[in-house]
Amino acid sequence: MNRWKELSLVLAVSALAVSACSPASSTEPIPSATTDEHGAEEHYHNVPEVTWDARSEEDVKAVATKVMGLFARPDVPERQWYTDIFPHLSKEYAVDAQYIDPARVRVNTIHSGPVLTREQGNPMTVMAEFATNNGPWVLLLHRMDQHEPWLVTSIAPKDA
Repeated sequence: MNRWKELSLVLAVSALAVSACSPASSTEPIPSATTDEHGAEEHYHNVPEVTWDARSEEDVKAVATKVMGLFARPDVPERQWYTDIFPHLSKEYAVDAQYIDPARVRVNTIHSGPVLTREQGNPMTVMAEFATNNGPWVLLLHRMDQHEPWLVTSIAPKDA
């Protein structure tokens, strides 16, 4: 009989531990992997409406041109170079860019560009190519929403 009490106690403690790990009690159902027609609409109602138009092209060209101009300054002190370029970088790329030594950037003259390339149907990501004194360089730019700024996610030689 003592053994049954121990087993009951173990089960009670286990149940308590499991319930402590589960989310707070709620009357809302947990979403399932399968959705009906209405569930699909609810799931996707927060997807941003993003389009590609003349304004999008002007905006991304302006940002790309500005950033490439800020990038191609090997004679600027490192801290100033990073401070100038930082507002135009994605959070992830900003972490990487803080380690770029502008004195080692072999670009100081931009001959032409940007020439934009993007996937048809993708108005959120664009590649901007520039002809420079060190060959072609490419910036990858992305925006999260129609009204969000274009941010640079990569700057590299085209052949890199």
